[in-house]
Amino acid sequence: MSSSSKSPADVNMISGANAVSGVKVKKIASVAAQCVACGVCAKACPLGAISAAGGHSAAVISDKCVGCGRCAAACPAGVISMIPRPAPSPSDGGPTVSSAPAAGPASSQAADVPHSAPAAGGSHSGSAAGSADRPAAGGSHSGSAAGSADRSAAGSADRPAAASLKSTATSSGPACPSARGAGKRWYDYLWIASALYLTLGFFNILFAWLGLICFLVPLLLAIFGGGKVYCHKYCGRGQLFSLLGGKLRLSAGRPAPAWLRSRWFRYGFLAFFMTMFANMLYTTWLVFSGARTMHQIVTLLWTFKLPWNWVSVAGVAPWAAQFAFGFYSVMLTSTVLGLITMALFRPRSWCVYCPMGTMTQEICRLKNRGGRR
Repeated sequence: MSSSSKSPADVNMISGANAVSGVKVKKIASVAAQCVACGVCAKACPLGAISAAGGHSAAVISDKCVGCGRCAAACPAGVISMIPRPAPSPSDGGPTVSSAPAAGPASSQAADVPHSAPAAGGSHSGSAAGSADRPAAGGSHSGSAAGSADRSAAGSADRPAAASLKSTATSSGPACPSARGAGKRWYDYLWIASALYLTLGFFNILFAWLGLICFLVPLLLAIFGGGKVYCHKYCGRGQLFSLLGGKLRLSAGRPAPAWLRSRWFRYGFLAFFMTMFANMLYTTWLVFSGARTMHQIVTLLWTFKLPWNWVSVAGVAPWAAQFAFGFYSVMLTSTVLGLITMALFRPRSWCVYCPMGTMTQEICRLKNRGGRR
């Protein structure tokens, strides 16, 4: 359907907290139970209608969601579906909490969180809502001129939204504004640090010790109340995958298969990962105790031993250098796995089974359960 043939009920150009007040929105996002709370959906939503701040699952803010489908298109796990919006509650005539199951890989439910008070103009009803909302989208209008001007403004904004969602069959709802919030912040450039980290390891293996930041900070933030904020904002590797797979179009764009997002695979991979990490620590201990000599080798994918003889480790304790070789092996292996799944599926498919993401999500779940008692 072209933008010129859309009725005002099919197009929503309203931004702010009361995004769907007075406008008929046919679809709403619904999150399945397999959500890994990676936060990709929250970044994709231009209206802030979905949040993974809790760290255990994404939640849809029903009265902000306009059904554009960008969250579903971005979700690396493919666990967000667009479902028919439930009928308004007879008590208040407003949007209701979406509890219908998401059409997807397994039984699921939509999650909603309370919303803040309307940011622009409060609540509206009847024709007053239409006249109040339309100026917010395209200035002050009256009569038939208002309708034609609104449709023209909506059509021009609908084209970029449609282009970004052309591969998403679920995005049959209204168009969204193309951006939310101000320009980029400092943490949006942390992908440079990730790329620099991998590069410096080729010249000085001791830079591998800096990778401990990517291990300790996510756990500390999750334990002390920050949820999965590291995954959502500060993960430079995730940003790097988004850049390569999204902007450079190196990703196939398919959602991750069901087995990759399954609980048994994610926790099985976490157990395997931690076992190999413990083995690396044991090797470091053997070098520290003098039971074995240091080996200048980087092990890729826990199998392929790559000689790393060109780097100098003079003046460094052998055990410290051994730990650096082992830790760099872990970081390089996880990056290669992320690049493979990025190419085969959606850009940040690594987030679906990332061991740190799995651990921090479980911490958030445990804290959430404890808070309910």
